[in-house]
Amino acid sequence: MSTIVVWRRCWRIPAIVCWLTWGLLLALLHSLYSRMRPGQGETRRARLMQHWMRGLLWVLPVQVRYFGAANRQPALRLSNHISWLDIVILAALYPQRFVSKSEVADWPVIGPLARAAGTLFIQRGNAAGLQQALLAQLQQGHSVIVFAEGTTTCGDRVAPFHGRLLSAAQAQQTLLQPIALGYYRHGKRDRLAPFVGDEQFHQHLWRLLGSAPIQARVHFLTPICSTSGNRQQLASRAREQIAQVLEVPLAAAAGRRKDSSATKVSTAGINARKSLSNPA
Repeated sequence: MSTIVVWRRCWRIPAIVCWLTWGLLLALLHSLYSRMRPGQGETRRARLMQHWMRGLLWVLPVQVRYFGAANRQPALRLSNHISWLDIVILAALYPQRFVSKSEVADWPVIGPLARAAGTLFIQRGNAAGLQQALLAQLQQGHSVIVFAEGTTTCGDRVAPFHGRLLSAAQAQQTLLQPIALGYYRHGKRDRLAPFVGDEQFHQHLWRLLGSAPIQARVHFLTPICSTSGNRQQLASRAREQIAQVLEVPLAAAAGRRKDSSATKVSTAGINARKSLSNPA
């Protein structure tokens, strides 16, 4: 282990412990406030969470560049998914809600913070419950971010999007806005940021705290009218736009990669490279 990695962890670990503790305290204070004044805590919750996420980004070795802008109208935003860092980066920019698997609610530290952030926890296989939850949020004027791949990737491809996630947006005639996320180091795709496979959260965080700065790039793409096609057509359109911006291929459902006409030119030669990044 190099001296510089030790030095990074020496100051980042105490900083992140303090910030996590502060986040739990904010969550508790918000919970008490909401009980005293029901119905008046949403704006305060959003501001507190945005404040906390921005502070967390300062502690973590992540520098963010945003391209374009999130639509100010309520929207269902469809993003590719690479890491738990995706949530931190997006929540630090605008108040919005996320959809997550129900297991996250029981995670130590992360669970309470996710609840405080207004995360929608969905049971696997409960499609009806998911649609009802999404529709309720859109009807209330909230924007919701869905990681439509349903899993994380290494960022070197875009997995198939689940079209059924778009039903609520179509019912409410809400705009769809694709978001393209990528992580880079020295201009090349980073290998440390992805949170994939069987790696545990604490293991990934430990490696991240010893890392040199990683650049995250977030592209807010042109919104899509939810009535301009069926669910799968819309999902495919958003997915192809994201792949084109990131210059990565599309992954077939069976795991084989394929290039759409929109990405064939820009992604030529990518399949021959296993990775574009340097070790952390």
